[in-house]
Amino acid sequence: MTTHIIRIRIDSNSTNSEEVFEMKHPITFTKLTVIALLIISMGFILGGSLAAEEAALTPVQEYAVKLAAEKKDLTYDVAASLGTFNEVGLAEYKSYVKVTDILMENGFKVDHSAADIPTAIVATYGSGKPVVGIYEDYDALPNIGSGCGHNLNTAAGVSAAIAIKETMKAFNLKGTIKLFITPAEEIWDVAPVVAGAGYYDGLDVLFSVHAGSENVSEYGSTMAMDHVEYKFKGLASHSSAAPEKGRSALDAVELMNIGVNFLREHLIQEMRIHYVITDGGAAPNIVPATAASRYFIRGPKYPDVEYARKRIDDIAKAAAMMAGVELEIGFSSGIYNKVPNKTLALMAMDAFKSVGATKYTEAELAAAKALGYAKAPTADFKEPSGSQSFGSNPIGDVTWKTPTTTITVATWVPGTAGHSTDSAAQSCSVYGFEGAVTGSKVLAALAIKLMTDEAALASVKAEFDERMKGMPEYVGKAMIPEVAYAEAPGVVVDSAKGTASIVGSLTAFDEKPGDKLVIMKKDGTIVAQLIWGQDAGKDVEVKLLAKVAAKEWLKISYVNSAKGYAWFYGYVHAK
Repeated sequence: MTTHIIRIRIDSNSTNSEEVFEMKHPITFTKLTVIALLIISMGFILGGSLAAEEAALTPVQEYAVKLAAEKKDLTYDVAASLGTFNEVGLAEYKSYVKVTDILMENGFKVDHSAADIPTAIVATYGSGKPVVGIYEDYDALPNIGSGCGHNLNTAAGVSAAIAIKETMKAFNLKGTIKLFITPAEEIWDVAPVVAGAGYYDGLDVLFSVHAGSENVSEYGSTMAMDHVEYKFKGLASHSSAAPEKGRSALDAVELMNIGVNFLREHLIQEMRIHYVITDGGAAPNIVPATAASRYFIRGPKYPDVEYARKRIDDIAKAAAMMAGVELEIGFSSGIYNKVPNKTLALMAMDAFKSVGATKYTEAELAAAKALGYAKAPTADFKEPSGSQSFGSNPIGDVTWKTPTTTITVATWVPGTAGHSTDSAAQSCSVYGFEGAVTGSKVLAALAIKLMTDEAALASVKAEFDERMKGMPEYVGKAMIPEVAYAEAPGVVVDSAKGTASIVGSLTAFDEKPGDKLVIMKKDGTIVAQLIWGQDAGKDVEVKLLAKVAAKEWLKISYVNSAKGYAWFYGYVHAK
């Protein structure tokens, strides 16, 4: 007798949702097919009664999710405010004040200007193990706004962190919740700087939500990358009348680029190397005294990048020798590849399915339709995958420190391109705001799962330990150049007049009597100090305590006397 086994995957979103039917009767393939189709049809007819069951939320998880849902107004407020501010990387001043004020008011200890970055935030509640982290970005795109949905990411993270904290208090849960709000994700590698400063040390697990057009938690990898500038210095001369007296820096740039292009054949196939010439000389009739190129060097793992980088550095040195010029390897920053964690990604999907995709009321759909969106964001779940991305992501460094996953929540209608005015508009609409509420609930559910289920957390950490076997020790390589920082708003230092002026209407902080402003040089020398009295909020001018040079870079600190914190407000160049 022939035994036929039918395996039917009922729910494509589940990892183990096979129903097995064993038949010990002779049966043709045609009959098997018919039976299979009947079984599947019954599932649809019964409204999915054959679908794999998602893990039910525990009472503690349900409590946290309910709290996150009740914080809808807060989520909307943060998302709308950040979407209105539209502050670009390293200039998220109003956003910083908004978020830190909320977190401190809700009992979080805030590390202001983490890693000496003015708008980087690390907020902590609780103590001891396990230490669960939430990571979010909050910068906008230049000339586009919230086209990546970072206003939604941060709103979800803030509401979730508060809901988790309140749940910990209600159930007397042991452990620590940390919220990382990271600036400048779109333009500079800030997360790796924070990681290199040790802020992610000691975490047991970390995860985030991100706006998008799908509902999924991926466990793929990204490319490691070095970002390097090669500057050559030669000797200027007339290109026609006296070329023999010149030494072309541009010759070195071109020789280097040729050498690198020959190198490509001898690197692993997955490597990606791209460059631009940032300085090619002043005019054709002048032998270029200076020239420069900027390189992105990418590989699947950071050791691949390190190997290629050494070869490229050697090519640059050889090019300088051939051209008879000097070489300076300038700004150099590196980010690591993302270490995936399938266990955590699938656990996140279970939490997501248990919470459910975003649902909209008829009024909300009507409001969105009035804005031109006839379709709503999808309510379907996408099967997670472990694909290799050829792009790079600053969160890669964090994944070398702790198990990590990112949960994408559908906040835009299908087909919406990220980094567009369309995605920016939806990020500031009911679609985006409701998606952020959903994201906060998923974060809360997953955090409580990992804080209360020792076995689940152990399985996540076991995969991380296995993947890190044989990997080199993590060494933070990222940096932010001075030119990346915006001028701190509302502060003007005049070297000629010897004064510092504070324009009350332009500062990001809401100064009160007793608050202090300190301006100092890089070496710590104080050049101006102001303690506000009744003139708080007004324009104020004070005499400098020490001379400063025009264009000198000065550091500003703001001290909030009532709340008891000092904020590294940013930098200004003296005029």
